[in-house]
Amino acid sequence: MHTSTLRAAGGSIALTIPQPLARLLSLHAGEAVTLEADGDRLVVAPQRRKRYTVADLVALQGAAPLIVDAEWDTMPAMGREAAL
Repeated sequence: MHTSTLRAAGGSIALTIPQPLARLLSLHAGEAVTLEADGDRLVVAPQRRKRYTVADLVALQGAAPLIVDAEWDTMPAMGREAAL
């Protein structure tokens, strides 16, 4: 178990996280976390960015047809792109 001491920081209270615990949870300085009360407990959790799968992204498209840009599809290569 790790412990920490709450400190006054301006008009707020600061909580420091011991390095071994931060490393264990892959937390870094400047990273956003969420704070939540669970009864008499404080729950601090990393605010991770959601990672989407291709299936998730296709599902977000819904029934609307995909937008096709014919000009983009027929433009000549500008670098070392492989022609389809």
